[in-house]
Amino acid sequence: MDLTKTRTTAIRKILHQDWDPIGCGVPEDEYDSYLWPVLRLLQDGAPREAVADYLRTAATDSMSCTVPEQRLSLVLDKLMALRTAGS
Repeated sequence: MDLTKTRTTAIRKILHQDWDPIGCGVPEDEYDSYLWPVLRLLQDGAPREAVADYLRTAATDSMSCTVPEQRLSLVLDKLMALRTAGS
């Protein structure tokens, strides 16, 4: 499996299991439209806060939901770890 496929699979899992702004048993692909921008941010070396801002904005503007900062921090820890995984 190539690195991009591995990372997209990992990001999908993180967004679905950990970020999950809707929080009511959504399908696994529910947040796929946010996966690619997150992948691009990670590939471009965007700072942690830029990824956090994107996820906050996506949750509030697109879904009218908020993600608790503690949960967002866990999501960011996992996403930032993907930067170095497999490189």
